[in-house]
Amino acid sequence: MVQYTLLDPLTGDTHTLCERDLTRNLRLNVILLRGDEHVGIVTHQDIVLFCRWCAGPRLSRCRTIPPEARTVLKLVDKWLVDPGSVSSEELNQVALAAWAVADAAQTAIVAWAAADAARGADAADIAQNAGISYQAQAQWLLEHLRSAQ
Repeated sequence: MVQYTLLDPLTGDTHTLCERDLTRNLRLNVILLRGDEHVGIVTHQDIVLFCRWCAGPRLSRCRTIPPEARTVLKLVDKWLVDPGSVSSEELNQVALAAWAVADAAQTAIVAWAAADAARGADAADIAQNAGISYQAQAQWLLEHLRSAQ
């Protein structure tokens, strides 16, 4: 089994974990190592992009997507292009509206989580809510960080 290490460059603390726990333990500005391979540094945008990626499978299984969820995802997409283009207050307002309709196919939960991550909240458990396997989560993260180098 492949082991991953999250290294905090400020404190020097390390956290070794398995694939299953990788995405649930993502934190800002940690260095991700896979065995001895330096994969990359996890940024705020990486975490938000991961949450946004997780919305895809959930959306594909929904018959209808609540307008509130679409609004959140549009703002998150806009934030990913330019974080200064969307305020934290805007994200908060649309995220709360999406959460209010979360019972409608649970799509809004994933949209809310992506907005929550964009506001700087912890992104843990986003992929589990979307029903994405741990292997797929880890693979996406590795490919994304490697391509950013």
